[in-house]
Amino acid sequence: MESARPSSDSIMRTLTMLRTRKARRGIVLLDVVLALAVMALAAYVLMPVPTGSLSRNDVMAEAVRVGAVFRYGRTMAIRDRSPTDVVVDVMTGEIEGPGEIVSVRQDIRLVWSTSSQCPLDRGRRALRFLPDGRSCGGVLSLSGSGHEALLRVDWLTGRVEMTAR
Repeated sequence: MESARPSSDSIMRTLTMLRTRKARRGIVLLDVVLALAVMALAAYVLMPVPTGSLSRNDVMAEAVRVGAVFRYGRTMAIRDRSPTDVVVDVMTGEIEGPGEIVSVRQDIRLVWSTSSQCPLDRGRRALRFLPDGRSCGGVLSLSGSGHEALLRVDWLTGRVEMTAR
């Protein structure tokens, strides 16, 4: 009696079927991985950034803007040979310099300490620069989210210095 051996055609069909099943499983796995990658990318791009948090750079950027107004006020006093005032309104967060008003971000707290020699402008203390470059002096603190920047205006030289804490 002869043993029943499978023909070469039936072996080829069986191998082809096995390869096709494995290939289908691989495509399904690849589809799942790609779908997860797309969802992760979309979540990253669309994730909202908390608005209440300030970085150190945000506070320093505002200090640089305000410091520029102070320096410009000093420059104008020297150039025009007349006193120039820069008014700091801590309630509204506005800094009024010669020819411009700068609004500080609302989430940054201002604390303004000046000499009693500095003039009052509508109840707000102004930083006065004199034609020889001097000023009445003062310190402005800008703070938020645990970060602080100090702007110091020297009364004798009118020099504006910025430091971070």
